[in-house]
Amino acid sequence: MKTNILKLTTILLLAGIVSCGKDEIDNFPISDMEYSLIGTSCGWNNLGYDGKMIVINSEEELEKYVTCTEDSFSEIDFSENTLLLVSGKSTNGIGKIESTIFKNTTTDYKLEIIIHMGITDIVEKWTVSILSPKISNESTIELDVQFT
Repeated sequence: MKTNILKLTTILLLAGIVSCGKDEIDNFPISDMEYSLIGTSCGWNNLGYDGKMIVINSEEELEKYVTCTEDSFSEIDFSENTLLLVSGKSTNGIGKIESTIFKNTTTDYKLEIIIHMGITDIVEKWTVSILSPKISNESTIELDVQFT
């Protein structure tokens, strides 16, 4: 009886280790950084604030979403990077926004945005702009926006 319980426990532990290892391989964060227009005379424009993602892979595409009055925005090397731009509206004030890009397979990605709500009842617009290593146009990027 003890042998059967030991065998069953070993099998369950191995199954758990294998499945945990697979999840870690299939869903790991990749290097990213926030791309900001703060400190420039530039601002975001033509954003729908609809929670949809805009994938930008060229300077020409970026210029559709940025307006400057004096100086220009920081250059991006689009041969090495992709800019992911997401905007939306909250039902309350916003305390903090966190974002992470996960690579699921060789061609699939997931952008997770966690918006920590404040205590005010003010509807607030938000924008997340993330610079990531180059993502090809053939790749799919899942967007997961969570409000907490």
